[in-house]
Amino acid sequence: MPLLHEQPVRMTVPEIAGILAATLCGSGSQTFSVSGFSTDTRTIEQGNCFLALKGETFNGNTYAKSAAEKGAVFCILSEQPQEDPGIPYCIVPDTVAAYGKIANAVIQRRKQNGLHVIGVTGSSGKTTVKDMTAHVLSAAFRTYATAGNHNNHIGVPYTVLHMPEDTEAAVIEMGMNHAGEIRCLTKIAEPELSIITNVGTAHIGNLGSQENILRAKLEILEGMHHGTLLAPADDPLLLGAKTDIMQHASVHYSTRNGNPEAVLFAENITESAESTRFTVRNSAESVQVILPMTGLHNVSDALLAIHAGLSLGIPLSACAAALADFTPGAMRSERVQIGNTVLIRDYYNANPEAMAAALTALSTAANGAEKIAVLGNMNELGDYAADRHKALGELCRKTVDTAFFCGANYRDFAEGYGSGACAFAEQSDLISALTDYLKQKADEPTCILIKGSRGLHMEHVNDAAETVLRGK
Repeated sequence: MPLLHEQPVRMTVPEIAGILAATLCGSGSQTFSVSGFSTDTRTIEQGNCFLALKGETFNGNTYAKSAAEKGAVFCILSEQPQEDPGIPYCIVPDTVAAYGKIANAVIQRRKQNGLHVIGVTGSSGKTTVKDMTAHVLSAAFRTYATAGNHNNHIGVPYTVLHMPEDTEAAVIEMGMNHAGEIRCLTKIAEPELSIITNVGTAHIGNLGSQENILRAKLEILEGMHHGTLLAPADDPLLLGAKTDIMQHASVHYSTRNGNPEAVLFAENITESAESTRFTVRNSAESVQVILPMTGLHNVSDALLAIHAGLSLGIPLSACAAALADFTPGAMRSERVQIGNTVLIRDYYNANPEAMAAALTALSTAANGAEKIAVLGNMNELGDYAADRHKALGELCRKTVDTAFFCGANYRDFAEGYGSGACAFAEQSDLISALTDYLKQKADEPTCILIKGSRGLHMEHVNDAAETVLRGK
C-alpha cells in the first residue's frame, strides 16, 4: 500500500496547556482545537498553533500577531508578546522543548493504540534505509515516514505532529551533528525498534573521533525502553559494542560478508549496471532479492530494511518482494539517461564512507563506459579534512577515468589524485572545465557521478552538465 501523506494533528488548547504545564493567556475562548503546528509564519495555515522559535539572529516571539493575522489560532511563546496577538497564547521557558513534549505526548497516546515506531540513524545511508524500511513495512502496515530533511530537533517534532491518525508504523529518521542530539530525539519518538546504519566519520570534526561518533549514535537506545536494535555486523564498531548495547536493548545483526554474529545474511551477490541480485537468508528460509540499485552498500541497507520487516512479523518473502520496485529519493543515487550518458545524481550529502561507496558503485553502473567523477568538498571533517580529501583523490586515480574536484579542500583532492588533476576552489570554474570537456566528447558512452556535501549545491553542476548533454 502507498505511504501515508502528512496530515496535521488536531489537539485541544487545554490539552496542549496541560502537556506543557502552562497557563493560558490572552482573550477569547480557550476550549477550541488547533489543527497542526507551525514554526514559520511564512507557512502558517488556518487553524495552526504557532510556536515561536528564538535564535541568535531571530526572535519568533515578535511575530505572534503576524501569525494570528495569517490564520494561527493559538501561540506558544517564550516571552511576553510585544503586542497582544488577539488570540490565546501560553508562555514556556523553551519553545523547542515544548515542541518535543507535545510530539512525545502524541507518540505515547498513539503507541497505546498499537502504533509501531522505528527510529533510524547512522553516519551515512540513513535516509535510504529509512525509505527502504518504510517501503518494506508498507507491504503490511499503514506506514508514515520522515519526509525531506526533517530529522533534527525541529524536524522530528514536525514529523510526529504531521502523522496521520490511522498510522500503524512510523519510520522516523534522526540526524545529528553533535553529541546529545540523538538523545533528545529518541526521547521524543520512543522507538520500539531502531536501526543504526553504520558508524563512519561524518561530523568527526565536531565529535573528535569515531568512538565519540559511536557513543552519539548509541544515544538512540536511551528512548527505547529495552526495545530492539538492528545493526550491520560488518561495522566493527557496532559489532564491538554488542555487550554495551545489550544492557539497554536486544541487538540483532545482519551481514553481507558472512559474519557469524549475524542472524540475517545476504549471499550470492551479483551486480549489473542497473540492479543488484542476492539471496537473503535467516535460520528458517532463504529468498531471492532484486534490488533496482547498484552498490554493495545498498545491499547492507536493504538487509536492515528487511530485518525491520521481519521484526514486525512480515514474512521474509514479502520483505524481499517489496524491494523490487524501490526507488531512491531525490539526489540519492538517482540515475538519469541522456543519450549515451548516464548521470548519477548523488549530492544530497557526502562523507568519506559514502564517497568511497559511490565511487565503487560507479564502476558497476558504468558497464564499460567512461567513468567520470565530479566531486565537491566534504564538510564538517575538522582536522581530518586534508587527509580524507587526499585519500579520496587517491581512490579516484584508481577507480575512475576522469575526475573533477571543487571546494575548500581542492588542493588536497589534487594532491591525492596526482598529475592531471582538475581541481578548483570555485564551483563555477569546475563547471566551466566540465562543460568544456563534455562539449569535446563524441557520442561514446560515459557515466558521470556527481557528489558533494549539501552546502556545495552540486545540483548546479548537474544542471550545467545536463544542458550540455541535451544540447548535443
